[in-house]
Parts: sequence; structure tokens; C-alpha cells
Amino acid sequence: MNDSQNYCGKMKKKYFKPWVTFSQSSERVVIPQPEAPTPISSQSNCPHLEQGLSDWHSTDTWPGGVIPHAGSNVTLPANTRVILTKNQNGILGYVSIPSTSELIIGERKKGIRLKALGISVEGKLTAGSTTCPIETKIRITLLGTRPSDAVTNRPDEIVKGISVTGTLNLHGEQFYRTWTRLANTIHAGDNYALLQDKVNWKPGHKVVVVTTAVSDTTVWHENEVLKVEFVDNFRYNKQNKGSIVYFKSSFQHDHLANRGYQGEVGLLSRTITVSGGKDSEPTDPDPLTCTQARWMWGGPQKAPCQDKGLTGYGGHIIIHDGGKGYVEGVELFRMGQTNVLGRYPIHFHILGNGCDDCYFRHSSVHHSFYRCVSIHGTHNLTVTENVGYDVTGYCYYLEDGVEEDNTISFNLGAFIHHLGEAAYGGGQVTALAYQSVNLTLPADVTASPFYITNVHNRIIGNAASGGWSGFAFPSLKKPIGAHTGVNMRPSSRVSLEIDGNTAHSTGWWWYHAAGFYFGGALYTADDGQSLIYNAGRDSANGSRSPCLLDQCAKGNCDAYCPRQHQAWVRMTNSKAFLIPSGGTNSWSGRMEVVGYEVHDAGLALEALEAGFWIDDMLVVCRTGANFSLPEGSRASGIKGSGFFWYDTGQEHIITNSLFRNCGYRSDEFNQYDESPDRGCSNTDNLMSCHQDSTVFGFLTHSNQFNPEGMQGTKNITFDNCGRRYRLHDWRGINANSTVSGRLQNWLDVDGSASGLGEPVIMGSGQSEAGLWWHVENDGKNDVTMAT
Repeated sequence: MNDSQNYCGKMKKKYFKPWVTFSQSSERVVIPQPEAPTPISSQSNCPHLEQGLSDWHSTDTWPGGVIPHAGSNVTLPANTRVILTKNQNGILGYVSIPSTSELIIGERKKGIRLKALGISVEGKLTAGSTTCPIETKIRITLLGTRPSDAVTNRPDEIVKGISVTGTLNLHGEQFYRTWTRLANTIHAGDNYALLQDKVNWKPGHKVVVVTTAVSDTTVWHENEVLKVEFVDNFRYNKQNKGSIVYFKSSFQHDHLANRGYQGEVGLLSRTITVSGGKDSEPTDPDPLTCTQARWMWGGPQKAPCQDKGLTGYGGHIIIHDGGKGYVEGVELFRMGQTNVLGRYPIHFHILGNGCDDCYFRHSSVHHSFYRCVSIHGTHNLTVTENVGYDVTGYCYYLEDGVEEDNTISFNLGAFIHHLGEAAYGGGQVTALAYQSVNLTLPADVTASPFYITNVHNRIIGNAASGGWSGFAFPSLKKPIGAHTGVNMRPSSRVSLEIDGNTAHSTGWWWYHAAGFYFGGALYTADDGQSLIYNAGRDSANGSRSPCLLDQCAKGNCDAYCPRQHQAWVRMTNSKAFLIPSGGTNSWSGRMEVVGYEVHDAGLALEALEAGFWIDDMLVVCRTGANFSLPEGSRASGIKGSGFFWYDTGQEHIITNSLFRNCGYRSDEFNQYDESPDRGCSNTDNLMSCHQDSTVFGFLTHSNQFNPEGMQGTKNITFDNCGRRYRLHDWRGINANSTVSGRLQNWLDVDGSASGLGEPVIMGSGQSEAGLWWHVENDGKNDVTMAT
């Protein structure tokens, strides 16, 4: 009998119900799962067991018979394969591996430790293989203090880094799953978590249980890191196939798991660790005592302080100049160098198609001072099944906009910290952010778990928590950085696959931010060098026009894409939840959102340009779960609405969609449902909504715009909803009416949105418009209907 069986035998019998299985974890969408790995019963083809290796610790290996010692720079002998079999005592200087040589790190029960100022890999640096994953501890520590001019006078690649122009092979023991989701709600005081999947995590491993609060910011969050006591894979019935993980301490917060959504649980520990030393920590830590006067969600926002926490100087790995990288089962800790261009935890740098079999997988990046993974000028790379947690700047990062055909799949990104002041604005406009010594990438004012500058990649099965948004899809009319002169337009590229992704606990800093944010424009200033970022609507630089023709190759990137060649960005099987702003927002049109769930959000989807088709959508404005919010915030500040039809240049279609528990509950709006729990209320409890909450809304600004097309719906279902329709007139209380509400045209193809059961034209009705069409007596809630 093993320890976990013995422990369980001593416990009072517990019944863990209800248990949310994977098949029950979503109502409409289908979230993909990674393939289970092929079990490795025993190690084979182990590099450290091969013949003819030279012992690092032998005088025979080194010219002159001098074994490397603390403080010395080391160059491996040419044409030599050297094995490190025990700790290298002290801190080495710079270690160089010539192109004809290889450094192999072996296995040792007590582990192996190597400390150095940096490592240059022109040949090979190897630990394990795909058939011989390392099962004992290896720790590579990179040391060095940050120069005062690190941003403007960037140190060489080898400085506090692993610079790879040869081959990096790091293969740690695989733990599956690297992250999963809760199968049952954790309550404060519990010391265990029920997981949807079986895991092979070990006692002593560090695990992050991700927040399910509405806010997840540097100054207020409910993520928790605990150590595993043991994993119970025995007490489950035929329906419950997951693990029960017991921890050495108890939880301080609740973590939700219901039939709409469940919080994530990720493994941080690995057998191979590459880390910066304690000298990596910022010398200017943020006291987190500042506020920003933003009256969203109930009051001024507590915020990080400006120009603090900018001196983090961790280690880094860069694979460049024809190098190859095969990294799996590795923990990257205290890595990344804040605002230092190109110095990230792991960086695939301008490799083109030369690294198409390379990968970074089954690994973790945590407590990073600058990003997680950078894909830069590199194509056909695989980044999969990783955990990124507690990261400054964007985490999973496509750098210049030229990166294509990469696979970014089944990764978790959580607790992401922006640089500078989080982008915010009035209306649809934000202040411009400019490149500076304190902000190398101005887009980091909206740092998010995923940063996708080119949609011609495979973005599959990822989960985002926290950040300014969850998935940021900025618009780049031209490539930036090292690829400024490349003749292409990233914003015109066609999506490959955006499927099965989830986002939550984000969109806190601005009401137009979203779980999936297709917005923000990044471009080069007139000086041809520095960058400018506009986080909000930018009609000049922020439009997205996916086109099947390569207009740049034809000689004119600015040419209009002929209608027959126009394409749509397609996003499928997506889920957003616990977001005070919007589940999805796009300033550009031509999108297909097919298979989409939104739970407990301010607005399901904000479509601010023509050309959306939204199909198979489920919107649950309030699930009944109690929101966890920072002090001073109110759930009633989070509107809880379905969809708004805008008044200018809008052509959208919504089909086969269901709205549940949406719309303000009031006797004024009980024409369709009088149930006492319909919709939501503004009683200021932890699951209330704003009094303007509505299933469908209309906006009107002025009468200078003519309707360009009719918006359409079919097969719309309302489940326990309050207010169904609301007209929002932006002209202001004292301004003259523009009568622009007459411009709304909405074709309800089957009468399911109107409730009349027959084809109906619906529009925002205003008496001063002169009843410009015949108004049905059944018209309700600021809506006129004509049959």
C-alpha cells in the first residue's frame, strides 16, 4: 500500500459531489484536449550513458590538467564530448562550447548544479533526450547584476544567458497534464483540489491554483501557490476520472468550478531548472500603494506605481543565427530582463524556417521579469502545454508581426503585469504610448497572457487569466523592429486556426478591453526607429482587412482588397468568463465567431465595425456565482448585457444563440417574463448587475450616417431574461435630438428575437421620428416593430 492509499484509509469518508467532468465543463463549445503522451516505461538512448565521454571532473579532460574552478572562464576542448556528473562548485565565469564539442549534463540522485555568468553554445548543450527524460534535479543558475545602461547599451547574448547558435537539447521528466481545470469548487480552508484530469505530480511540487475572481492585477489577486502533499489517483468512480491533489497548506480563497466555467491549476516545478540568481530581483520594487482615478466598477482603482519594478534582471535563453532548440520539461524561474530588447526567458530569434522542428513544451515560466516565450522572425515553431505565471510584460509573444505558421497550443498564462500606466481612455480613444527607456515595447501598457501580431498561426486550446486583456490581437499595418523593411501587411493576413481558447479575470483596466481583444495599433514613428502604440480605436493604423490576395506582393500594400478576395478572421469554440468589460471586442469587422460562450461578463461581444457573423453563442449574463472583487468595487457596476447594435456602418448576423439571466429585473420590463428571479438586479449584492443591463441594445449618435445594411438574427432564444431591449442615446441630456434612432434596421428572420414568431423588422423607436413606419402594438422597451 502506498502513502496516498494509507492516508485515504485513515480519513473520514468524503463524497466529492458535484464533480464537473471534462465532458460537462462547457455547455456549447468544445474545448480541445492535448493528446496524452506515450508512456516511457524505461529510459533509452541516454546521452549521458554513451561511450567515449570525457569527465568534466577529470584532469585528463582539460589542457594543462586544470579542472575548471570558481571564477574561471571555461572553453571545452575542441572535438570533445564532456559530461558533468556532479555539482560544479562555485560560480564559473563564461562557459563556451565550441562548434565541434558538446557538454552533457548527466543524472545524479542528489542532483547536479551548475552556476555561471553565461554559456555560449556553438556546439551542443544536452541534458536527456526524448526517450531519456531527466528524472533527477538539474539546476543551471545564471548570475550577474544589471548594468545601469542595460536598455540603451544591451549586453552581449552570453551575459547572464544561454546563447545558442548550435543545438540546445533539454529534456526533463514529463508531467501530464502540465495544467488542468478544477472539477469542484475549492473553499477557503480546504487543503485539497479535485481536478478534471489525472496528473502524475509529485510530493513537494509547486502548483499554482489560478484565481476565479473578477479582477487579477498586481495590486489585488487571488492566485495561490501551494506545495503538493500527495496525489490521490485511486478514489474516483467511473464518472470521475481526475485526480485529487492534497496540499501541505490550506487555501486562503475560494476557487470556482461550476458547469459554466472552472479555474485552472498548473504545475510550476520541473526536474530541469534554468534560473537567474537572487541578484535578479528588482532593486526598485513597486510598493503597490498608488491609485488611478478611474471610476469603473465602483471607485478609483488601486494600481501599480509608475516607473517602479523596472530593474528585474533575470537569466535568458536566446536561440539565434541558425541555432536549434528542443526544450521540454524545463522550469524557467527568475528569467527575463525588464525592458531589455531580446532578453526573454526563451527566445527563438530570427530563425526563419530553419527551426521548423524546434519546440518549447511541457514546461513552466514563472516569476519572469520580461515575457515567457518570444517567437521572433521564426516560423513553424511549436509552443505547447506550458504554464506561464507571474510575468511582467506580454507572456506568449509574437514579436514583429511576420511570424507565421507557428503552433501555440494548450498553454496557460496567468497573473500578467503591465508596464507603465495601464491604457485607459474616454469613449473609444486612449492616450498614445511611446517607446522609451522605461517602455521598450509601448504595447506593454496592455500586457496580456497572449500577444498575437499575426493571425496566420494556430492558436489552439490556450487559457488566459488576468492581464489587460486575455488574448491581444493588435493590428500592424507594417512589420516592426528587425523586419521593418519586409514587404507585407500583418493585419491583412488570414487566420489559420483560433480554436478552443478561454479567457477570464481580465479586462479590468478599461471597459473596452476584453477577454479576446482585436484592437490596438502598433506602428513605427516618423523617425523610422521608435514605436508608438494606440490601445484604443485607431482608424488610420488599426484596421484589419484579411485578404486572400497578397496586395504587397503586387506592389501596393494599401490597395483595396476586391470583394471576391475578402476573407474573415474565424474564431471558434471560445469561452470568456468573469470579465467586467467584454468577452470579445473588435474595432475591425470581417469576423466569424462560431461556438462562443460568455458567463458573468459586462458585455458578451462588442462588434464595432461591419461584418460579424456570430453563430452558436451562449450568453449567461449572471450564473449566480458570487463575484470576488477588490474593496470598493460593486458587481452592479458590471453591466451584464448581451449585444449592442451600433448605429454606423454596421452589418452583422447573429444566429442560433441563447441569452440566459440577462437584462435588468424591473416591473417596467416584465412584458416577456414575470418570473421573480428573471434577469438580474442592482441590489448591490455580489451577483447583481447594472440597471442598464439589457439583452440587446441600440446606440445612436447623430443623423449624419445612413444605414448601410440590415442587421439580421435567426433562432434567438431567451431564458429567464429581464429587459430585452434598450436604446442608448449618446447625444446627452441637454442636446437636441438628432432623431438618429430611425436609422436602425434589424431583420428578425423568424420572429424569435421579437417574440412574434414571424418575420419582423425591428428598430429603435423614437416618437419624434414621426413614426416613420407602422408601429405594432406589441412593440416594447424602446423598440418599434414593423411587419
